[in-house]
Amino acid sequence: MERWLPIAVWLPKYDWGKFFLVDLIAALSVAALLIPESMGYATVAGLPVQIGLYTAPLALIGYAMFGGSKILVYGAVGSVAAVTAGLLSYVGGGDQSTAVAAAAALALMGGIVFVLLGLLRLGWITNFMSHTIMDGFVFGMALQIIVGQLGKLTGFKMDDGNTVAKFWQWITNIGSWNMNAAIIGFLALILIFAIQRFMPKLPAALTAVILASVYVAMVSPNIDLVAKVPSGLPSIGLPSGLAGLGLADWGKLILGGSVVALVSFSEGWGASAKVSRETHDQLNSNQEFIAYGAGNIGAGLLGGMGAAGSLSKSSAALTAGAKTQMANIIMAGFVLLTLAFLSPLFQWLPEAVLGAVVINAMWDSANPEKLISKWKFDRIIGIGSIITAVIVLTVGLLPAMIIGIVGSILYLIYRISFPGRSELGENPETKEFVAIAWQYGQRHGKAHPEAKSIPGVIIYRMSAPLIFTNAEAYEQSAKDLLISAAADKALPHDLILDCEEIIYTDSTGCAALVSLHDYCKLYGVRVSLARVHSGTHALFKAGGVIDVIGEENVYPHIRDAVGAVTASSAR
Repeated sequence: MERWLPIAVWLPKYDWGKFFLVDLIAALSVAALLIPESMGYATVAGLPVQIGLYTAPLALIGYAMFGGSKILVYGAVGSVAAVTAGLLSYVGGGDQSTAVAAAAALALMGGIVFVLLGLLRLGWITNFMSHTIMDGFVFGMALQIIVGQLGKLTGFKMDDGNTVAKFWQWITNIGSWNMNAAIIGFLALILIFAIQRFMPKLPAALTAVILASVYVAMVSPNIDLVAKVPSGLPSIGLPSGLAGLGLADWGKLILGGSVVALVSFSEGWGASAKVSRETHDQLNSNQEFIAYGAGNIGAGLLGGMGAAGSLSKSSAALTAGAKTQMANIIMAGFVLLTLAFLSPLFQWLPEAVLGAVVINAMWDSANPEKLISKWKFDRIIGIGSIITAVIVLTVGLLPAMIIGIVGSILYLIYRISFPGRSELGENPETKEFVAIAWQYGQRHGKAHPEAKSIPGVIIYRMSAPLIFTNAEAYEQSAKDLLISAAADKALPHDLILDCEEIIYTDSTGCAALVSLHDYCKLYGVRVSLARVHSGTHALFKAGGVIDVIGEENVYPHIRDAVGAVTASSAR
């Protein structure tokens, strides 16, 4: 029970006297951010504002029960809201009530996908999520959401279309803006940024919401207001219409739920990882999958939409001093109290201000700094991020996600096919064997120019498993070193293959080594192996490599190999 239900571990040990007041204050502080943002994210998904509030309570409690992070805040986020908007036309359609039910069904199905992944212990797939592609996706998604909110900010209704077309329509139709809405919206946006900059302890979004609502109640300007939020608490239950779904509809729902889970994971895992570094929590990806599933199932059962861990709200909880998930349980209570008693007050809330809240929430995600850093690190990585962002802005979120996933797989294949390769030499001061020159993909350079080659010996290393995707490149690269040496009239008598980073090989890799040995033998070059792992040695043995190279030419260290071959050549 304790293994699958972390709350059963920490709740009995909870120090009420020491932590409760701190968690209570932190919960109130973060709720002041969560409530207006959740309402705004609901509008991003094309849903009534109360759906964002319905998402929060059981999402917070679900993660608090099963999650491994002490303070991760789980609820509505911009990325999942934006993807939900795209999916609703695919699985929902129809009127708003149908869309609301479809959004809840997507959250429920996404939660089920998460739980299945956790129970099947498939957390290892998190290692294959390309942060590079997701950075481009998040950047493009943030810009898409911001542009989508500009119409609300200025009281201007934009036509359907891609993000670029919407922005062009908005900027070229300034005369059609509702200036009352624009003034209120931009003032609210400036106020939120100013409070965050100069008075960070003040709840910026909530302050803007309250001031704008009071102004509207007193002046009644001609601007669009948020629709009246129903009073009372939502009921718990399955989304309506599930019983009548056909096989094709269920297929759409499962696919859509998987997309929600994917986006929710990419957002939530990044938030979990960053927050856990601050709180020193040890996260288990399988357990986190179950916790994410509980959060999304809870959101769906309460009539909300897909949820994820929020970095901004989790950081706010950390800053506010939250100590445990008790803060999020209390926060869920604050949201329920808001729905029960304060929802009539939202009737004076301008849509322009809600747009300002969402723009502010997505502002940091629209910072191109990560894309620039990826470009500086590796041009291929940078291009992948930029292409993903451009596809989001010009085609849409779902095509960008599909292309991004395919791109991640292709990039992985490319990197495995062209791994790091280097020629080693001896550092005259430390006597260690280090890379003289290296090649990684299409990049190459000098690593340790002070290192000296061993006369008559080439020491070659590849930094990857030797498998079918790179075996030919490995063999050819080693041959190129020999050809280059022969051109300089310095053909070596020995080739030492440093195998420390060859942690696995297959039959194709073994065949490449045998072929390389035969090639070297034609020119009187002996092949030796150094630093071969025991598991790799067994595979080399099974693949016939040891038979042709000889067990006597396998050495535990490079220095042993160098000593043996130089002594042998001297005789």
